[in-house]
Amino acid sequence: MARMRRTAQSATLVVVLLQGGAADAGEFASDGSFVFSEGAQIAFDFESVELPPLADSEAPMPMRVASDTALSGTHVIAVAPFTEAAFVAALPMPSSRFRASLWIRGGEAAGFVGVTFDGGDKLDEVAALYPTGRVTSDGWLELANDGIRIDGLRSKIAVGVFAPSGCELDAIEIHSEGPSDVPIGASCNGTADASACNVGQVCYWSRCRNVNAWVPPIPPNREHVTAYLESRLRFLFGPYLSRTLDLPNALIAIEQMRHAKDPFGYWNGFLLAVRRLNDGHTGTSGLADYAIPNPSPLDVCFIGGVADASASTAPLAPSLGDVLVSHVGSTRNLGLRPGDRLVRIDGVHPVVWARAQRDHYFAQPSAANHTTSAELLASLRSLVSRFADELEIVRCDAATNTCGPLEKLSITELAPMIPGEPFDGVECDHRPLRHLANSPKDHGGESEVFAGPVLEAASSERIYGVEWDSLYTTTGQDGIGANLNKAIKLLETDDATAVIFDHRRGTGGTIVGPQIIWKFARELTPLTLFHTRQRAGDEQPSLAQGMALFQAGLTTGDVDYAGGAIPAPIPVALLVTQDVSASDWLALGLKGAPGVRLFGPHMTSGSFSTLLHFGYWLGMSYTVATGDTFIADGSSLNGYGVLPDELVQPLESDLMLGRDTVFEAALAWVRSEKAKEVGP
Repeated sequence: MARMRRTAQSATLVVVLLQGGAADAGEFASDGSFVFSEGAQIAFDFESVELPPLADSEAPMPMRVASDTALSGTHVIAVAPFTEAAFVAALPMPSSRFRASLWIRGGEAAGFVGVTFDGGDKLDEVAALYPTGRVTSDGWLELANDGIRIDGLRSKIAVGVFAPSGCELDAIEIHSEGPSDVPIGASCNGTADASACNVGQVCYWSRCRNVNAWVPPIPPNREHVTAYLESRLRFLFGPYLSRTLDLPNALIAIEQMRHAKDPFGYWNGFLLAVRRLNDGHTGTSGLADYAIPNPSPLDVCFIGGVADASASTAPLAPSLGDVLVSHVGSTRNLGLRPGDRLVRIDGVHPVVWARAQRDHYFAQPSAANHTTSAELLASLRSLVSRFADELEIVRCDAATNTCGPLEKLSITELAPMIPGEPFDGVECDHRPLRHLANSPKDHGGESEVFAGPVLEAASSERIYGVEWDSLYTTTGQDGIGANLNKAIKLLETDDATAVIFDHRRGTGGTIVGPQIIWKFARELTPLTLFHTRQRAGDEQPSLAQGMALFQAGLTTGDVDYAGGAIPAPIPVALLVTQDVSASDWLALGLKGAPGVRLFGPHMTSGSFSTLLHFGYWLGMSYTVATGDTFIADGSSLNGYGVLPDELVQPLESDLMLGRDTVFEAALAWVRSEKAKEVGP
């Protein structure tokens, strides 16, 4: 849309509260100047020195700058990179549907409307704004969304943008589209309460949230957009086994898009298809996942294991695993303690229940191998507080070494946070205990590396441990790479006689990260060839074809090697539970090496791929796994994972007594290996 440069005479008021009118938008006069719509309930630009109040009083005041190409008037808001500019606006009217719009220039930004209920200080609802297709010749782009439900008599709203690379902001409008046809913020009893919420709503944290506002409207060329998005999955999703097992089920979700009656039903059809691909590199996310804080956090970490102490109270679940309390925070823990057992959520096994939340939860994690649930268990406390209603638990008593009867807990017992309530929180890392003197008590430190003698061994034994999560490093000398190298140096300078690498929350990274451990622990050997599908119709290569690819990679230098010239002559144990990407590669590179043993409850997640990242104006984002990994025998790895040498399940009886079953098994093994070196 072309327009002329305007003059200062077109400036408007800071805030204009107008009455009624059609739900239209600002337009351009014959001379190209922008004119706010007469039907706007709220319309403001930034001509006055007194800006509208900020959404967060602690946020720095946005910079108001002069511009002779401002959309409205002569001033704009300059939003700095990685900051937001959000302004409070009043809507003095009862429950209504609204359309919000604003204009940006100079960079991608997440436009949003945030709503707080009943005088609260944290967001209860959020709407994401998306491009409407209106753009000016000098770069102004309109972001908008409709169907945003707000009860102005009980709410306050903030409208603005978050700009990763910075942008300019101008001309904010909000229009009424008429009374709301559904209750706003009604109470609900978890996602199992199917009748509580209306179409376009999902029960989050015991309230019906307006999920239609998280996504754009249904596109007018629905079939073309649907076909385009379907082709993205068909052409880009790479892992061979997962294409066979999961792509057909994902494409079924695409059909939801063709018949959806509401925006969330349409766009979630595509995002659900992505989530159904079941790959650690493939997933979805949305603005609401980050913008709406958890009003009722649960500070309890769950772990898979064997409920040996409470088997008589509730039957074990060998195929799914029992769900046990690993460790808890000091508050907001529902009185649960390590060793307690979570038997059912809303009447079904916790893993079955958690997997079902994939239908509506953008941030649902997954693993490529279809058999592990470590990713789900690590996020279970968040899922419970979001979507659950009733928990069935068994409490166990370490003093008497007994467990009590099955009891029910309502999630309503987890009261919403009150302003000023202290809450530090613990991290869920699949480690019931930390075993180093410098390990954080809150189980945090995802971007750090902790190393030193293990607390359970005498100093004379010189058995060391290394605890860390991330493997992200670009050169091997930056970030985690630098810290891992320091840990390896400590093992060498302190003459460690054995080491336990505790990587039970492996968040992945780059293949440069595992190489630091491989070089220390094993001899040099060719390991893997990463291969990207060349054509959409390519199918799983045969073993002979895969072997030929690997051999060709040896010739061209495309094979990745694991190991070093002179590995350390000490026993090396690796603990695994949750892993993805480079963390899978770490386990693979250590598997089978002399003097190395892997310990864990199940195989690793099997995410031997990489990813492409896509986003739509930060409101909806998704990643798609691409490529697959071959080893020397010609087989591809994605979806299979690495099986530990010793399958060790955490025991309920150990957790009750403050023992770490997996770590104890590794400690016993390194001691036995050390004893072999000494001899009789």
